[in-house]
Amino acid sequence: MAHSLLRAECKLTSREASITCLAPEKIHNEMLTKTQTRSGIAQTLVTAMAIAGLISQAGGAETAPLKVTAETFKNPPNDYRLIQYQLTPATLEEYPDYGIGGYMAFFYKSLRPDGQLKEDNAIGELVTAAHKNGSPVWLADDWGYPSGMAGGRVVAENPDFEVRSLVMLTHKGRGAIPIDWELPGNLHDIVYAALYPGKGGVIDLQAGKPVEFTGKTVSAEGLRDTWELRVFARYTRNKNTQAQSTRSQFGHTGRYPDLMNAGAMSRFIAHMHETILSQVENPPEQVRGFYCNEPNLMQSHWVNDQGAPYACTPWNDALPERFKKRHGYDLFSILPHLFESESDTARRSRIHYRQTVAELLTESFARQIRLWCKERGIQSSGHFLLNDYLSQHVQGYGDLMKFLTEFDVPALDIPIPNPGQFMDFPYQQTRFFSSVTSWKKRTDTLMLLDPIIGGYGVNRLSPDLPLLINSINMATFHGVTVFTSYLPLNPQKGAKGYTKEEFRFLNEYTGRLTQVLRSARREAGVGLYYPIAMFQADLLASKLHWKKIANLHEDRQKAWDETGKALLAGDVEHMIVHPEGVTEAKIMNGHMQIGHGVYHTLVMPQLDFLPLSVAEQLGKFERSGGTVIWADRVPDKAENASDDSPVRQLLKQARATPTAELGDAIPNSFSSDFDLAFTPGTDQLLVGRFHRDGRRVYLLVNRLQEALTVEVGSPGSIGDAGQLTVMDPSTGTIRRERLPLDLTLEANRALLLIR
Repeated sequence: MAHSLLRAECKLTSREASITCLAPEKIHNEMLTKTQTRSGIAQTLVTAMAIAGLISQAGGAETAPLKVTAETFKNPPNDYRLIQYQLTPATLEEYPDYGIGGYMAFFYKSLRPDGQLKEDNAIGELVTAAHKNGSPVWLADDWGYPSGMAGGRVVAENPDFEVRSLVMLTHKGRGAIPIDWELPGNLHDIVYAALYPGKGGVIDLQAGKPVEFTGKTVSAEGLRDTWELRVFARYTRNKNTQAQSTRSQFGHTGRYPDLMNAGAMSRFIAHMHETILSQVENPPEQVRGFYCNEPNLMQSHWVNDQGAPYACTPWNDALPERFKKRHGYDLFSILPHLFESESDTARRSRIHYRQTVAELLTESFARQIRLWCKERGIQSSGHFLLNDYLSQHVQGYGDLMKFLTEFDVPALDIPIPNPGQFMDFPYQQTRFFSSVTSWKKRTDTLMLLDPIIGGYGVNRLSPDLPLLINSINMATFHGVTVFTSYLPLNPQKGAKGYTKEEFRFLNEYTGRLTQVLRSARREAGVGLYYPIAMFQADLLASKLHWKKIANLHEDRQKAWDETGKALLAGDVEHMIVHPEGVTEAKIMNGHMQIGHGVYHTLVMPQLDFLPLSVAEQLGKFERSGGTVIWADRVPDKAENASDDSPVRQLLKQARATPTAELGDAIPNSFSSDFDLAFTPGTDQLLVGRFHRDGRRVYLLVNRLQEALTVEVGSPGSIGDAGQLTVMDPSTGTIRRERLPLDLTLEANRALLLIR
């Protein structure tokens, strides 16, 4: 049987009701247990410890293992409960009464307009008091949101730091006539200008010739036939942005910096991170780290009924050099393609451009902050903007999963859907984040339980408790291990609110789930390829509201969503794999290892282009015994035109599988070690399978709003092998059961089964 090295003699002690495992004498953490058959998946060996032992993170450092005993499961330590917004003298007194575990501290009100601390600030005292109470503390990194502006001081200090867009203006003409053209007054300056020849009324966008310009003026001579002058200029983003929309709420200026500007981000860190952390004694001991709130490229128009003067796309003066270094050709030569054309050349150009944007943004913002935090022994985290739309992964970040790789704790916020939305709500967006955690071999994935986003508004600050429990269940199923919230202790605006007992139950329920699943690794034999390049290829510069941009990509988004639903319905255990992860993966014996994940099957969804490096890896993977499934179509083009022929050669035997048939096409997405069988199916019951300290952990989630009877069986399980441990997060009880058995799973509730 697989994982024989990890099997240990386990027993439930009657005195403590804790599960103790006797570990094998010698375990190699980095080697694979054994090569399994196609019905299984290779697993990474980990040190066998107590079944629900945990290694918590404090300032980035591991603490001693702590068993999950009857007492700790019944009454979870603070580290596993909700992290609630605000750290004040009042919340220090109130939160323990509500069962709340930790604090998300916003200290911008302690800063004077000049960026210095007010004389009566109590940052250090509050953090120390929370730490003494055993409560984890995260520090919010900005003045309101979105993160990056430090209340507007970054731009106030240096106006050249302000975020700008690239826009395109067109002037048409005919004949070799003088051209004297001046930039409109609401634009900052010219970046590039070129004349494009026309023939038969069609402009050749690949035959542009640069023309001279100074500041805001172009002087040139037209061409003999028809022509177009294309002028590319910088537009300052100080109107109708997300940052502008939060000015009155938080009292900042709304002037947002260019997050791709490393100098600007260095000043952001100086104004916020350094100022706040300087007040904390021994940060690695007292705080977990800094948490950002929706930083983004700030290129979308935010108010739907206000027209924008220009179609915008991100710009930073470092992009041309970085683009040429990465892709080997001139960015200026393809600037028109950022605004128009559906040719293969244009779409490839947009892929390359957005990849470069993502690289620059990731280095300037995410990596710079993470390294700054690492030097001080703390972590970086934060949630991001509109993460359920892949078009917004590009619009806001160039490539969101790449951006996430430079955070110690990938995080998201997610709406709390109403009962009628449960079955169709895209909870699977959570896997973008837990998959990065796995890819980069990190420990935790964090989620903000956000009651107002998704169109609900502040009149819905206190969603009904079953709605919250359902979201916690689904989030943990998809890989979340840490939760934050800003749910009000007292009801507001006519909302029902919660009693202290209900708030305590919410925290205890959450703490019981996360106590068992933190540091667990999903048993997933299938990797779902992240098709970000297709959204990069499709996304044009835009003057539209973000929702209208998302609507333009609705068909491709729907295809992606249907792929996730098909895997969910087929009980296919999977993680999302990034193209860079595939390119760098280790391949042997029919398995592809990407970080903590080891996959025997890759699903490639709805692709038009494929990088040659990925195609080569897939070929190697298949030759070693792995399986590649092409959902809906097989691409016939590379991301670089020069690679088309070798990519086609590598894929000449490939055949497409309809998305609806994916579940049947992948019969074995998890190891035969996970031998429990469950009734009913995924239309009512979801089963998450995890490894934790050498043990198999099943998370059962009732999708229904009524009680469910779950039949649990395991063919051939007799004697000790026919026993399992049932941990109930609703009651905090732990018990031993013998197979087969029937379990009652209450409405909107989960259970943990341990083998």
